[in-house]
Amino acid sequence: MAPFNPSKILIFGGTGTIGSYITASLLRAKPAFPQLVLFTSPNTAKTKAAQLAKWKSEGLDIIVGDLTSEPEVKAAYKGVDTVISAVGRGGLQHQIALLRLAEESDSVKWFLPSEFGTDIEHNTDKSPSEKPHQLKLKVRKYIRESLHKVKVTYVVTGPYFDMWLSPYPGVEQAGGYDIGKKEAYIVDDGEGKIGFCTMWDVGKFVAATLQHPDESFGKALKVQSFVVTPNHVLAELEKQTGSKWKVTRTPLDDIRALEAKLWAEEKPMATGVTLRRIWSEGGTLYAKNDNELLGLKPEDLDPLELGAELNAPQDVITCQNKSVSALSKVLSYVTRPDAADATEKHVDCIPMSPSSFAAISAIFTVGGLVSALAAGPFTSSRGRWLSMQVTAAFYLAGSLVETFASSVLVMALGRFLTGMGAGASTVIVPLYISEVAPPDHRGFFGAFTQISINVGILSTQTMGYFLSHDSAWRWILGSGIIIALAQTLGLLIVPESPAWTASAKGDLVRARRVLQRIRGKHVNIDDEVEGWGEGGKLPDEAESLLTRQDSLTPDTNAPLSPRSATSPDRVHQHLGFAQVVRDPLYRPAIVAVVGIMFAQQLCGINSIIMYSVSLLKDLLPTSSALLTIIISIINLGTTIAGSPLPDKLGRKTCLMVSIVGQGTSSLALALSIIFELKILSAIAVLFFVAFFAVGLGPVPFIMASELVGPEAVGATQSWALGASYIATFLVAYLFPIVNEALNKAFGGAGWVYFIFAAFALLWAGFVTRYVPETKGRKDADEVWGRTRRID
Repeated sequence: MAPFNPSKILIFGGTGTIGSYITASLLRAKPAFPQLVLFTSPNTAKTKAAQLAKWKSEGLDIIVGDLTSEPEVKAAYKGVDTVISAVGRGGLQHQIALLRLAEESDSVKWFLPSEFGTDIEHNTDKSPSEKPHQLKLKVRKYIRESLHKVKVTYVVTGPYFDMWLSPYPGVEQAGGYDIGKKEAYIVDDGEGKIGFCTMWDVGKFVAATLQHPDESFGKALKVQSFVVTPNHVLAELEKQTGSKWKVTRTPLDDIRALEAKLWAEEKPMATGVTLRRIWSEGGTLYAKNDNELLGLKPEDLDPLELGAELNAPQDVITCQNKSVSALSKVLSYVTRPDAADATEKHVDCIPMSPSSFAAISAIFTVGGLVSALAAGPFTSSRGRWLSMQVTAAFYLAGSLVETFASSVLVMALGRFLTGMGAGASTVIVPLYISEVAPPDHRGFFGAFTQISINVGILSTQTMGYFLSHDSAWRWILGSGIIIALAQTLGLLIVPESPAWTASAKGDLVRARRVLQRIRGKHVNIDDEVEGWGEGGKLPDEAESLLTRQDSLTPDTNAPLSPRSATSPDRVHQHLGFAQVVRDPLYRPAIVAVVGIMFAQQLCGINSIIMYSVSLLKDLLPTSSALLTIIISIINLGTTIAGSPLPDKLGRKTCLMVSIVGQGTSSLALALSIIFELKILSAIAVLFFVAFFAVGLGPVPFIMASELVGPEAVGATQSWALGASYIATFLVAYLFPIVNEALNKAFGGAGWVYFIFAAFALLWAGFVTRYVPETKGRKDADEVWGRTRRID
């Protein structure tokens, strides 16, 4: 049969892991193919509707149907001359029916079955007995024996480099690279060559196959992006990360023994080990590939440097890579240029060393610490409303500088400004929430500080997952501009804190009117007003004035003279940062808030967040970036679910439950890691996050406003948040050092969590001894059980 130029191409499995790259490459091919049709299932049509709509706008026709329904497949074949099957390993058995129906059709002339991957006939002696090859061999046998009219072309790409990089869960010794741990698992001496194909190049090879029918019609093509050794890949990754990696080497004979054992035990990972063993034996090394036969030169394909791009936005921002996350590759294929063009285009990034990036990250914390210490006195003297507007200004200025930064110094300035906004916000916002929330629900509303932090973390991680490519990373930073503007506008309808208005300004009339507006017209607020301290009770003439104005003037923002109800001697003196710690009346509160902020970090929550991905990745078939998002969703969900508990159980009770629960989880985690109990490790991580959300997450932010009076609350909150920033830095800096030292000393991982379990015991004793219960207490004097004389 004479070759022809395909005019109507039908794709099966075109939305899968490899199929997505094939579909995208065919859509981008130049010259364009006359007609492309995608056959997809009803479920995929729903779950990937946005992607399908994007492709449809670019000219892809879509048929929704059942792959196993012969009438639907026959209908889809009408007018089609070329069929591409990109079904995954689980759908290989359906190809025989697809091939039979193609042979029976009036129009199909060319079929490309799902051969993308390892050459299943790489060795005539051994290949027929390789268990992972049996389904594909069965398909090939059917083709040889039953097809006469339809010609078949096999596009054998070799292993996908993108997938080979990651170690196979549970059998890491079979080969791979753990980016997070900077650890390489290499078979034998690492000098054995392996032929690879990147996922994007799979699509390029298929498009080239269809564009060169004279060279490819009815043939078996062997193509690949590059040939490298595992040691070469290790050197590239060490270059990109700027650090030396730990290397674990396993003899090939040990891999063969492991493979036999896994097949005997019928373990699913046996397939992965077999394939990696084949690759290590040189099963993808061809005497000659067919790249140039299809018109593809080395410069047209992805090089190792692009294939080995790392999985973090840092690498895009710092010019290490143009595109990062695996998902972003799929989502950006419509705009991503070919590799040859990509190297010629400017990539929007900021060249910097790892140390410069670390400094930029750390300066955010510096800004947060500085502003946390200054925010207390400022908000005490100037008020909550103005203070929150100032934080919005810091956020806006910092986000603008970050978004448009073109150098390390400018980016550092932006990070410092946004750090200033964050540090001040964590002082001011919890105070404001505590002062405007109903007394019986302060714990519930106080949890919204931690909920908001978790929402921010989740949103940023999600944006990083989707936008870690090209210049799209600037949208992650630019989102801060939108949020800052929303905060500025939202504050225009937010009243000043009535408690601050009464205690600092002495304007009891305005304070009562604002509080009444917040609580509702018919709610009795007398008990709450008494909690403001001296002057909580208005003089009779002021009470009359208030009643008269309420009936005549519905505008609660109308200006009132402070002298109408108060005199200057009613205004509280607000204490400074140093004054509160010197005053024996407030020192116990400083000890309590600083202690629980240290407990929040030293019980190990940040270490769990750092380590949870490596613990869970062996159990869940997904990327590290997606696991991070999943963990953040769990953290957010448990925080929301636990938000009513401080008001129901009490603050101190929630803290104790949280600390004991985290300590128990740390102990379970240590033992599960040491004894390699993966499921128990995952359960321990989830419980740790849940227990944190019950108490140590939300409660510390609300304690300062309940342990001291209005005159000292700003300074006390500054002490609390200053301690939080210091504790966070200590854990972030010391955890990797201590963890590595213990792992070396004891010959394995997990020992550091015994330390966190011990810390939990220590902080449980601290909370029992030094932290009082504040639930249901009218004011700080009642919390501490003391009585003040008023002479």
